[in-house]
Amino acid sequence: MHLDLSHGPFNAEDDNLVPTAGSCLRCPKRTGANPLLFPEAVGRKKSICTDRICFQAKVEALVQLRVKPLEEAGEKPLRVSEAPAWQANGHKGDVLHHGQYRAAKKAECPHSKAAVVIDGTNAGTILHVCRDEKCPVHMQSTRYQPTPEERTARAKEALAERVEKQTRLRILEAVRKKLPATLSRTDLEMVALDYFRRLGHDNHRRICRAYQWEEKKAKTSWGTQAVDYEGIAKKAVIAMSGTQLQHFLVVCSLASDLYCPSYNPRQALAKDSNLAQAATRYKVDTAKLANDVKTELAKKTKPRKIQHKDKAVRKPK
Repeated sequence: MHLDLSHGPFNAEDDNLVPTAGSCLRCPKRTGANPLLFPEAVGRKKSICTDRICFQAKVEALVQLRVKPLEEAGEKPLRVSEAPAWQANGHKGDVLHHGQYRAAKKAECPHSKAAVVIDGTNAGTILHVCRDEKCPVHMQSTRYQPTPEERTARAKEALAERVEKQTRLRILEAVRKKLPATLSRTDLEMVALDYFRRLGHDNHRRICRAYQWEEKKAKTSWGTQAVDYEGIAKKAVIAMSGTQLQHFLVVCSLASDLYCPSYNPRQALAKDSNLAQAATRYKVDTAKLANDVKTELAKKTKPRKIQHKDKAVRKPK
């Protein structure tokens, strides 16, 4: 990953931060230093470092420079990262990550200690942190503690939610136990329309075309024109016989297999698909149907004969 020197924590012009590397402005690994090598950087992003190891060495040199006065005073600062622990980026185990410490003021509590940020745009920054999870000073400032009234209100809400969920579950169980051996017309229509609704727009269109229902557009509540597939299906389902309604449920379960992926439109129908298995159960000759389709489409797409008109050739005078 390339690093933007214009937002780096150190001075890119400093020759002495890492003497062996020198100034970043004269470094050939900076994109703006060699426009022929990095043509995409011309006019933009001219200060991108392409050497992560060198960049990190300068960050660490800056950290050591800032820490030196503290160490000379006999204090050993903690090393902290502004990144969460899952973005450790190979840091050692002695590095504290975001969430493992709290920002504090010097001597604000008995547990506050000096620390230095070792990465990011704030690398080299000296701050004080508290690591004690039970510190009464910083636990209140960084963790919201609800009042007794709020705890009581939350408990009531949690109880109400549990009551509602358990009640609905018991209603479902009671209905399930009372279902007849043969579903009523109302139940079948409910199942069919709910199933259709869950299939999504593309399958709605496929089923409409399979049944040759008129896809008439109507004005929507938000002012545009669209096909109300659910409304069309509802009218059709109400008009179906019991047998037709059961067949409609089967068609709904097969509609998604009509999809041919655009990245491989010639992909054959999977043998374990619902449509292929249904065709096998009902002894449908799929090979014959494929040949019939090829023949029909070949007749419709015969190449047209190009008629060439003879041009009169004029003789030169």
